[in-house]
Amino acid sequence: MIAHSIPGPARRPVPKLAAALLAVTLPITTLPLPALAGDVTPASAAGVRKTVQDRAKPMLSSDPGGAAELLAGEAKKTSDPVLYIDAGEAFLAEGVAERDKAALERAVEHASIGMDIAAFQQDPRCDPAWQHLDAGEFDREMTRGKKVVEDSEKAIADLDKPVEAPPPVEEPKKEKGTPRDGRGLIAGGALATVVGVGGLAMIGAGLALSSKAQKDVDALDPSAIDFDAQFADIDKKGKTANVVAYAGIGVAAVGLGVGIALLALGVKKRKAYRAEHGADETARVHVAPALGYGYGGLTLGGRF
Repeated sequence: MIAHSIPGPARRPVPKLAAALLAVTLPITTLPLPALAGDVTPASAAGVRKTVQDRAKPMLSSDPGGAAELLAGEAKKTSDPVLYIDAGEAFLAEGVAERDKAALERAVEHASIGMDIAAFQQDPRCDPAWQHLDAGEFDREMTRGKKVVEDSEKAIADLDKPVEAPPPVEEPKKEKGTPRDGRGLIAGGALATVVGVGGLAMIGAGLALSSKAQKDVDALDPSAIDFDAQFADIDKKGKTANVVAYAGIGVAAVGLGVGIALLALGVKKRKAYRAEHGADETARVHVAPALGYGYGGLTLGGRF
């Protein structure tokens, strides 16, 4: 009699097979995607990177935003940490130039991604066939990435500060000068008038000397031996007196004409100034004759 085996227990190896398949597939799925497409070495990454950087370089000065977009797109395709940091620098330049907070935030984002990839590739668990940097380049790129983040965050903080109103501009203090109340005109008019009065005095003195000379000539004795000499001397004095009188006429005309005009204008301005500033006093000018032993003339007085 032949014994037959029971088919039921034959199904038990199935779970073991599933577990084995799972153990095989897990390490494969944890590998970085670029490693599945082909090995990436620092040398091959540098060649691809240079082509991108050469395309972006002319744009950095004139169009940093365009350069940033180019670098960011290529960094995403290649997962190159250096290109990510390059994009961060370009976004930083755009944000500072345009005062664009969104560009500054993208600068922080891309520089941070670049540093994360660079740090991950230094981990022993990372596939050695997926390396964009030599060991000596790591510290340099990390320093560059940190600077992009720090500068971008500082620029964002500056943009967030409330705009302070500029301090008021102080008007330069004007030096206090002579008030424009007519006093200068009055002083000038008074001086010119005094000169004019002096001209009147010259006229009076000239006329007096001329009259005296005429009387002296009339009193001469024509039969006197020195008649001619005395006449010539008196005639000379009379001519001098006439010159003084004529000069006095000119001085008086100019002095009094200018002086009185200035006084009138000054008194008018003084009155208007006092009325505007609430003062009741008005300027007063008076001219009076001055007579004494051996002299005669006019006196000028006033309150300004």
